[in-house]
Amino acid sequence: MKKSSSLLLAVPAALLIWVSCGTPATDPMAAKHAEMMKADSAEDARIAAQEAVARAVFEMFNTGNTDELDAYVSADFVDHQKPPEVTTTGHQMIKDMFALYRTSMPDLHQEWLHASTSGDRTYIHYHLTGTNTGPYGDMPATGKAMDVMGVDIIRFADGKAVEHWGYMEEAKMMEQLGMMGGEEEKK
Repeated sequence: MKKSSSLLLAVPAALLIWVSCGTPATDPMAAKHAEMMKADSAEDARIAAQEAVARAVFEMFNTGNTDELDAYVSADFVDHQKPPEVTTTGHQMIKDMFALYRTSMPDLHQEWLHASTSGDRTYIHYHLTGTNTGPYGDMPATGKAMDVMGVDIIRFADGKAVEHWGYMEEAKMMEQLGMMGGEEEKK
């Protein structure tokens, strides 16, 4: 009888030792998995933060309100797509561009369709509409509407937008606004 009770005590002790060897605290695979999950979580947070900054700037574009610009955009921001009418730099350049666009098209609206983030860059596919009821620089208003698509590429550093590239259907926009040869000019 004594032998069987010793055996019964030995089995749970061996089982306890075996189970404890496989716990995440001592299992190298589990520790690696935990590290990867932590890295994925940090990457997801960075991506979400970059896209939140881009959305905030989109909202500023849509409203024309740039009061909180410095919270989202670096003071030495560079825009590789700025119009030639805008000669300023940094925050003032963005304010001047938004004012130029909003003066020429007060109903201007940029709709966020899709975003993708890779590394320090966020890519945004958008839809842009507006009616040209005011002058655009030296060009008088045409009273015509435009409806185009485009892509913005924004580079981030230290949680702020620092650089922008992009394209949109400029020729289509100019044709729709009657500022470039199209079907109407051919008649």
